[in-house]
Amino acid sequence: MVTLNGLVFFFVAFSSASAFAPISSRAFVRSDAHGLRMSEGAAEPVMSAGYGSSTLESTKGAVAEAVKIASSSLSNAPSIAFVSCTVSRDVDEVRKEFVDALPENVPIHGITSSGALLSNKGALGGAVGCLLLDKEGAFETAYDSENGENAVLSLKEKMASPQVIFMGATPGAEEGIIASINEHFPGVPVYGGTAADDALSGDWKVMSSESVSGTGVSLVAVGPSVKFGASMLGPYTETEKTAKATKTEGRRVFEIDGKPAADFVYAWLGEEVGESYRAGGLILPQTAQKPVGIKKPSGEYVTNHLAALGGDEKFVDFFAPIPEGAELIIMDSGDGPSTGYASALASAYDTAKSQGSLAGGSPAAGILVFCGGMAIAVGDNLDAGLTSDSFASKVGDLPVLGMTCFGEQAFLEGQKENVQRNLSVGMILLG
Repeated sequence: MVTLNGLVFFFVAFSSASAFAPISSRAFVRSDAHGLRMSEGAAEPVMSAGYGSSTLESTKGAVAEAVKIASSSLSNAPSIAFVSCTVSRDVDEVRKEFVDALPENVPIHGITSSGALLSNKGALGGAVGCLLLDKEGAFETAYDSENGENAVLSLKEKMASPQVIFMGATPGAEEGIIASINEHFPGVPVYGGTAADDALSGDWKVMSSESVSGTGVSLVAVGPSVKFGASMLGPYTETEKTAKATKTEGRRVFEIDGKPAADFVYAWLGEEVGESYRAGGLILPQTAQKPVGIKKPSGEYVTNHLAALGGDEKFVDFFAPIPEGAELIIMDSGDGPSTGYASALASAYDTAKSQGSLAGGSPAAGILVFCGGMAIAVGDNLDAGLTSDSFASKVGDLPVLGMTCFGEQAFLEGQKENVQRNLSVGMILLG
């Protein structure tokens, strides 16, 4: 059991997802005092954007309020809607209400967030939110309820050469989808966040305008007319404790340093994981402040969250693939948890703003991807990080949709590689 911003989370066993397995159109007006728009002093935006959220008990009312607030910042109907909610609501009802509240044929890309939606105003438990973007011809979307390959091929037909792809999937499916994107869109960077729920019970969902699915895949191709910058940071330092993954299969590690993997973990963490060591089970809360890093030849780290122990079988499961022969480096989270990762949030924004085609320009909107494991690690300090001056002053009134995810996808600039990773925080900035 873990408390986060007053919310209580219970963690239970789960199985990996198998993926890869009307309101009439209306004129949208510029923002009033309740809308969110570009920061003061920015150049004329290349796109208009608005963000709205609501915690109204009625899902119909909450979606209507969120869309009303977000749409007040747009001069035209949106080209795309990025949406999210928590699984405390009927997710398909949320989807249907967004379809009804938005103008006809607006594509929707959405995933569920764990416990809350995030912004520089703090975490909103049980909320619904939407980020609406208006830039004609800038985005294409593809969705499949269970097959990542189908979604990738559909996206290829709509936009053959995007500058970047933003993805949403469910736990266990991510690396297969990344592999398919790499095959059909060689060299194209991938960023994204994995759908999450409140209890690791498999209630996570991916949304589109057509349907909701617990094994769904949603992809967004970002065209060359968009100014784009992104980051995905593992805000940790390496320790002297290392080991080698000597026998692995995907996300499961059977042996570390030639011995049962669970024995290594128990020797490292002791009785903190004793019950799971003996009987098997999740150890996500105990390892949320203890990332395991894999260093790439470029020097970049991919951080991984140790998820579960296999009881008598003594294997260890992670939330990302562990290559056989990889050196595992135990990382130190420093003061990140006690500060709500305020410094990491600020660095994620600064790094994204300096990257890609945005390269120091003024963003019109943003998406915050915050790992659910990091949310476990910070607990009630999450608001302190989100509202810290170091982060909030940078974001200002920028429309930002923030989500707590069960996996993060990112492009390693030095390694030129798309990866699945954990315990990371990232910003996607668009202009």
